[in-house]
Amino acid sequence: MSRVLVLSLCITIESLGCLSVSLPVFAHTARVSNLTLEKAINQAEVNNPQLLAAQRSISVAQAGVAIAGVIPNPRLAIDIPFGQAETKRTIGIEQPIELGGKRGARLALANSQVQQAQLQLDSLRWQIRIQVRQAYAELALAQGAQQNTEQSLAINKQLVDIAKMRFQANDVARADVVQAEFAFAQAQQKLEPAINRVRQASIRLNTLLGQPTDTATNLVDGEAFRFSGKDSQSGLAILAKLPDLRVLKKLAKASRLDLALAQQQIQVNNKQIQVADSVRIPDITLAASYVWDPGLSTDGAPPPTTTTAVILGVRVDLPLFNSGGSGVRQARANLSVAEAQNAALESQVDSEVATAYENTVSTQRVLERDRTVLLPQALEVLNLSRKSYEYGQTGLSDALLTQQSVQAVFDNFYTDILAYQTALGALEQAVNLPLSMIHNTDVPKTP
Repeated sequence: MSRVLVLSLCITIESLGCLSVSLPVFAHTARVSNLTLEKAINQAEVNNPQLLAAQRSISVAQAGVAIAGVIPNPRLAIDIPFGQAETKRTIGIEQPIELGGKRGARLALANSQVQQAQLQLDSLRWQIRIQVRQAYAELALAQGAQQNTEQSLAINKQLVDIAKMRFQANDVARADVVQAEFAFAQAQQKLEPAINRVRQASIRLNTLLGQPTDTATNLVDGEAFRFSGKDSQSGLAILAKLPDLRVLKKLAKASRLDLALAQQQIQVNNKQIQVADSVRIPDITLAASYVWDPGLSTDGAPPPTTTTAVILGVRVDLPLFNSGGSGVRQARANLSVAEAQNAALESQVDSEVATAYENTVSTQRVLERDRTVLLPQALEVLNLSRKSYEYGQTGLSDALLTQQSVQAVFDNFYTDILAYQTALGALEQAVNLPLSMIHNTDVPKTP
């Protein structure tokens, strides 16, 4: 009996690397969103619930400017006595006058707080961008991992078919069929967690984009996160050369929003010192009143003589017990804290950029070895192992062991590419610039 068994199913390197993930993720929904990474980021900037809520803080800060520019209202006073003990009737008006530049100092502080609120909004927008990028990568990799699990399941099914054909040809014992079917059942057990991972990643991305959680997402450039035997494949998984670390640190200091916030806080504290200084100068109140006195009339007495008078006055608080110096000292202490925090943040930024840079370079090396060495070798070993068992040159245990080893290589690949994408996101966040700008930076290299 010939050991040569012809199978209708055949796995090649290209078909194993490029099978597409079935969509939609949620079969019961008719909503399908076609997304690139750039489109996802733009959609999040428009529809993300956190951003929409944070944008209202700008209106609050702008309202603070209007409040800071308010001029004190005049006060009207009318005194009408009852009874014979007092006959004077008085009507007067008072107008507080702020001195020492209080209104200007308040306006300057309020405008600085508007700028601070805008920077905080920009910072949140950048954080949402990083989250969208990570969620997008996670969904792409989850789909790739599901694809890998399905492919592994197909390979196990082939081994079952081969074992059955060889058993029918009296070439192997029934134990091979049972063992192959058991390995197939084990592979099936991994499919549901892989599908659930896609569901969870899709829900997270949909939430960030402000769209229904059951929207199925078609990642237009998702293939860039997966392995292909094609050398011409391009996309987000391509390993771009990074600029010099010193240049990245300079870029970070010029573009980091938290540094801008820290510097803006210093400006706010300076304005608060000006406000505290202006409070030390007492305000005055100008007063004017008109007095009308008809006099006191009693039985048998001649009619009283009516008298009138105009009274002008100035009122001022004397800074005898509270000169306002404590408020100035507190504002200056706050400024000192802000300056120290800014210096500490500058050091932290350098550390974060260096850490993210080294991590990106390291994950690049690991991923490059995956793509150029381990994955092609794993696919070749897998095909040879299957054929060897098909032709009776090796046993089923060897084929299953090889299958497990190849599966581990692919699992590690998706772990490594997620680590690389995470490292890229951390570098983008550390420099506070999009990766396209980082990669396209024309910089001199370190000699």
